[in-house]
Amino acid sequence: MNDLTMKRTFNSQLGTGFAAVLTCFALAMILWPIWSIVWKGIFASLAAQGLAAVGPEEGGKLLQVMVEGSFFWLVINPWIWQTLIMGNYGKTKFGDKQPMAGIWYVLVAWLSGIVAYIVLIGFVGIWWKPFNLGLMLMPQTATDVALAIEGWEAANFFALAVIIAQIPFASLLHKWPFAGTSKQPTEGLSVLFYSTLVTYVVWLALIVPSFLHPTIDGHHITAQPFGSWPTFVAFCQAFVFFAIMPAEGGEQYPMKLFTKKQPYMAIVGFLIALVAGLIIPPALRGIVEPMNLLPGAPVDAVIASLELSVIVFMLAWHHLFEDYPSAELVPNTAARVFTRIAIWIVGGVIYGVIWLKTFMLLPYGANNLGMGFPTMGFLAGQFAFLMAVLMFNTFMDKWPWVRKEYVHQITVGK
Repeated sequence: MNDLTMKRTFNSQLGTGFAAVLTCFALAMILWPIWSIVWKGIFASLAAQGLAAVGPEEGGKLLQVMVEGSFFWLVINPWIWQTLIMGNYGKTKFGDKQPMAGIWYVLVAWLSGIVAYIVLIGFVGIWWKPFNLGLMLMPQTATDVALAIEGWEAANFFALAVIIAQIPFASLLHKWPFAGTSKQPTEGLSVLFYSTLVTYVVWLALIVPSFLHPTIDGHHITAQPFGSWPTFVAFCQAFVFFAIMPAEGGEQYPMKLFTKKQPYMAIVGFLIALVAGLIIPPALRGIVEPMNLLPGAPVDAVIASLELSVIVFMLAWHHLFEDYPSAELVPNTAARVFTRIAIWIVGGVIYGVIWLKTFMLLPYGANNLGMGFPTMGFLAGQFAFLMAVLMFNTFMDKWPWVRKEYVHQITVGK
């Protein structure tokens, strides 16, 4: 008889967490330059004719949004679909031994991201020129390049629609009404298709008008949500923090205070997150603006960055530190959850300030190391580290710091 055991290099949650954080930081530092250089080369070859038709500034902008798009579509979106919606279905198809299981699932993520991009963006691109796949990938003229930049920017932030609209199907709605109705992968696919439809509508309603501004007889026929992109993003980050809190160490609170039945839990959780998104950014504006943490940047963009840092810290605490403190350490639920919230906010704000002061030194922030590869800046750049955290836990099972071992046991009869 073989029993599966989890062998840890470090005996404590905190020890494993700190080792994992350092590992993920190193991975982000190493992998982003490689990713950016490889995809820049691929896109530069595909868009060579269009790049030759424009100046270096516009050409650099096109390659930047293309490289960002490769990361958003091949890493961020697939992780949400595979882990949160599908429950990592198929990860152990060829065995659960790491690192092979994790590497296999990374390849699945890349393939699913490519297919999703072709289907979801390509469909709109049949009629909308900025989303035409041929134009986005192989622009021929200066006009094509300008349209491609707009298309890539709007398409890239399909990821934001996935985050604010699709994640709540798992974190707040608990996959209702499909949960428990059928075996996998049918259940997961049902949630995936339904939630993707909602996400598609949210993307068209909120994200596309943020980047595309068509006119009729000289009149703009769209308006930016919340008046500006930084203000909208600040709302989204506050919304996301409360939308994922119940599933990321909050033990279904605060919505559990009001009801324990779906879909009422999701409705309450959504309303809490919505109110938080509307209230928190304006409340923080008077505190953050005088601090001038990032001179020249819109204050709402700085607020969004700090909010995102708190989210990154919360997710790292959940995935790498395993929601320390545990129930064994703090039996009282209220004390345990409030302790975690305090850790997330204090730790996240400290991390956020450090990030704003150091992102220009980091290759996944704004330092291309003199090699000319695109970087992602102080907002999107945080996702390079975040995705290393999420995939290191869910795809790689924190290997090598946590290892699965099968122990052969002999049963002796009486």
